[in-house]
Amino acid sequence: MHECQKTLIAVIISFLFIFSIGVAGARMATGVGAAKGAAPAGQNQVTKTSQFVKKITDNMLYLENKKSYDLTGVNVIDLTGKKRVSQNKKLAEMMFVNGKLQEVILR
Repeated sequence: MHECQKTLIAVIISFLFIFSIGVAGARMATGVGAAKGAAPAGQNQVTKTSQFVKKITDNMLYLENKKSYDLTGVNVIDLTGKKRVSQNKKLAEMMFVNGKLQEVILR
């Protein structure tokens, strides 16, 4: 073989190797059988959100965005007696585990 042929074969093999790694990486990134944003099997999905409180009565939390949550069995931490950013509104920081409300921090 001539030097030019060896170089050409080396470039072709390198290109094929790099291309195969790129395709494998793309397949791995898309994932098979897992929904986008879904927690892997056996793990809890934790989400947090903050909303302004309209009122809290009879163990129910009513938010300004018209949603409400039953606080039965929920860990509620009330920090409203401490220095707050707004004296007019309360902020509810809510933590959900697998879609179920677990903790509310009132600020």
